[in-house]
Formats: sequence, C-alpha cells, structure tokens
Amino acid sequence: MAASYQLQTLTRALDVLELLERTSEPLSLTEVVAAMGEATTIVYRILQTLEARGYVYRRPGDKRYSYTGRSTGAGSISRAVDLLRAAADYLPESASTEQLSRQAGLDPRIALEILAPLADKGLLEQNAGNEQWRLSPSVMQLARHFLNNDDVLVSIRPLMERLHAETGETVSLFHRAGDRQIVTSVLPSPHPVRYALETGSAFPLYLGAAGKAALAFLPEAEAEALIRGHRMRALTPYQPKVSVLRKELKTIRQQGFAISNGERVEGASAVAAPIRGGNGYPAAVVGLMMPSFRTSDDQLRQLGVRLQEELGALFPA
Repeated sequence: MAASYQLQTLTRALDVLELLERTSEPLSLTEVVAAMGEATTIVYRILQTLEARGYVYRRPGDKRYSYTGRSTGAGSISRAVDLLRAAADYLPESASTEQLSRQAGLDPRIALEILAPLADKGLLEQNAGNEQWRLSPSVMQLARHFLNNDDVLVSIRPLMERLHAETGETVSLFHRAGDRQIVTSVLPSPHPVRYALETGSAFPLYLGAAGKAALAFLPEAEAEALIRGHRMRALTPYQPKVSVLRKELKTIRQQGFAISNGERVEGASAVAAPIRGGNGYPAAVVGLMMPSFRTSDDQLRQLGVRLQEELGALFPA
C-alpha cells in the first residue's frame, strides 16, 4: 500500500507495540522515544492508549512499559497453547495464574482472560478458591486416536514387544507433529540404568535419531522448508549446522535408518527407522534407546539394518 494511504499515527502505534513485543526487558518512556526517533509527547500518548486497551503494561515502581501478550486470532491460540503446556509442566501439582503467566511469558491479566475459557471448555480445572489451575484429564480425549485406535500402533506393537524382549532396551514409537516428533508409545528397558522418554514428550525433528529418521524421508520440498525454518534452541550441546544436517539426512536416506549419540541426552545412544506407507511417506518412526556404554556404533548399525528389514516386511511399500 502506498505510504500516502497509511494512517501515520496507527503505524507509529504498531511500531511501538512491535518494539515492546520483541524486547525481553521492560522499557522506559525515554528508551522507547530513543528507539522510535519520535517526539516524546507522541510516544507518550501512544503508550497511554495502548495501556488503556490492555496491550501495554506499565510497572508501578519504575513506570517501565512491557507488552502484555494480548492479541486476537492466531496469537490468542498460540498463547492458549503456551498456557496449556505450562500447566502440563506443573503436573501433578497445580499452579497459580502468576506462575502460568510467567512461564508462558504473559501478563497475568491477559493469562486470566485465556485461562477462563480453557476451563469452561474442560481443558483446565480450578480449585475451590479459584486461585490454582490444573490440566484436566479431558485433554486425554484429544489423544484418544493415538492411545486406542491408531492402526500403526496396533500393527507395530508385536514387533516393539519382540525387540524389547530380545534387546532389553527401551523401544519407542514416534509420530510427527509439524516440526516436532511426539512419543506416542514406550516400552521402557528393565535395566536399572536406562533411558526412556515419557509418552507425550516432544523434541525437534533435527534432534536425535527418531526425529531425523522422519525428516530424512519427507518429500524434498517439505523437508527443505523445515530445515530452513528450524530454530536452533539451546536445548542440548548438539546444535548442527544446516549444511551438516543436510549431509546427515542424505546418509540416513541411503542406509534407511538413523543413529544418534548424545544428541538429546548426554551418554544416551539411539537408532531409529521410519514406518513408510505405500507412497513412501513416513507415517511413524520406531526407535531403540540405550546408554552408550551398553552398545557400539557397529551394534547400532546392526539394529538399524534389522529395523529397516522388519519394518519393510511389515509395511511393504
């Protein structure tokens, strides 16, 4: 749109809001003025308006401004998910509005506006005093397909049980959700020293054998979009460069399985292979995880070949 058609005051207000949204620490009026390059009176009036509408919060003590997190549409949905995840992190305990809002990065007043309808829909529960929140068992309804009726899980369960009995190691099933892998079924190792991911835990596709086993077999355009769009967060010391990741995925496609050592958890090794449908698309991933001292690269490769062969026979392309 041509600049002459823009509302300059609205444009300045949005610029101020975006500045506060991307700044981790609250800003003073002087700091906002300096960043915006606008007159103090104009910036002050914009901040007053945004504060009155609930988009900006001014701390009483030092009068510094911060973004409350209020938004509409997709932004509200995103923040509702953040609050649900925060509530899940506190299980089996409950948490206060302040605790949940702090973990989700929201102003408590905005968090409360989102928490209330989530409770009305049965996804959250409140205690008698309405001061504490807890994730409701109703969220299990959202996962019932994977828990009870997933065709892949029904078909793969006997193989998972056989691998678990023969290797004595943790065997897991993973499903992809966007740019992450979700653990949907686990048979933990019976050994005193073991590694086992909890059902429902998630991690990026670029991290670990199971994630890369799925990423490697996605259609090229889809995989490349995920590679270019992924954000390397400091989850573990393992932070691969994009060029290294592409090379690794090429090797995984050639051999049919992925191996990892210490990528998600130091001292843990894993091998994983995809369950591929008739179109070659990875429907799910089966993986084995164990302490690194109890295996070797040769043993992991042997397990990878076995996984690839057994899955290929069970789910022929």
